[in-house]
Amino acid sequence: MATFPALTPSSRTYIPGQVAATAIGSLNGDELSVRHSNASTGHILRFGFTLLTRAQHYEIVSHYSLHGRFVPFDLDATTLAAAGLTFPANYLWIYAGSPETDETCEEINVTVELELIPPYTI
Repeated sequence: MATFPALTPSSRTYIPGQVAATAIGSLNGDELSVRHSNASTGHILRFGFTLLTRAQHYEIVSHYSLHGRFVPFDLDATTLAAAGLTFPANYLWIYAGSPETDETCEEINVTVELELIPPYTI
């Protein structure tokens, strides 16, 4: 398991996840919620990287090509520095989609969207 490249993002957007639960309605109109697990899912973290060098861009693209949605990885402390975010213990990240690159006149900007997944054993 390799960590995400140690790059400092210029922007971070966090969308918190939810605990798996099912709402069940009763005949008198009350609604109950049944919690299926203590694991929360659906946490999304979007990073924006601006003014990257070719080498930094290559780090992100090669990391994605090696991991994709199938191999979970951890985030480096540099990437999360000053974010003020904490995540559940032992959770890892996967890519929610491929990195989006915007390149114009020697300026490379990349957006990466990651999804936090709970620990599991196979």
